[in-house]
Amino acid sequence: MLFASKVAAALVFPLNLSILLGLLALGFARRRSGRLAAASGALALLVLVVPSLPAVSDALVASLERGYPPADPAEAPEADAVVVLGGSLATGLPPRRGPELVDASDRVLHAARLHRAGKAPLVVATGGRLPWSAAKRSDAAEMTELLVEWGVPREAILLEERSRTTAENAAETARLLRPRRARRVLLVTSSLHMRRALEAFRAEGLEVVPSACDALVAGPPVAGVFAFLPAPAALARTHRALKELLGLAFYRVTGRA
Repeated sequence: MLFASKVAAALVFPLNLSILLGLLALGFARRRSGRLAAASGALALLVLVVPSLPAVSDALVASLERGYPPADPAEAPEADAVVVLGGSLATGLPPRRGPELVDASDRVLHAARLHRAGKAPLVVATGGRLPWSAAKRSDAAEMTELLVEWGVPREAILLEERSRTTAENAAETARLLRPRRARRVLLVTSSLHMRRALEAFRAEGLEVVPSACDALVAGPPVAGVFAFLPAPAALARTHRALKELLGLAFYRVTGRA
């Protein structure tokens, strides 16, 4: 079910959808259906070009990040636990010597800073291992090593290694915290991901305070002609924004948010 849903979602993202439409155009051309071939080809180009415009990608990302700017650990309220979501490290597979930092690794550093600031006695590292992944360890286990390196005592860290999705992050974290009578959590994830994560965790009955980091859109918007010149980075940002929008819609329809 999880694999099928991932594949189905991937097919509607701009790059894959434009390839499918392009193949459809070739099929129509082979059958000498000129109008259908032209329409499919034009649609394939449109589906690829529009999401690649910085003006489009930044507007989509900003619509999700608005309301969840990166938080200052010193200004965070106190809570029962800090919860940091996985997907924040490049897996430590050869030739890497171990897990490597990526943009979303700010999540782990931010969680460590919250703990060092005395905002919560526990840090929950949540994130399992996908069945098709070549990784030997879970996201939570890899995050734990960095949390310890950045000053969080190992005995203050709870590992949640069963979850594979944001909704499962929420359900499994709630299961871990209930016996400890911990209800109020500081939720740490990327600004782009916060809205979906926040709704999923609140659906589990937790009192959640968002503590975002890793803002994707920073500084003034791209201006002038460059806002309307296709760019690979813009396409990648649109892909991530659409993933969040689709995920949020799915969670709401299925009652997970």
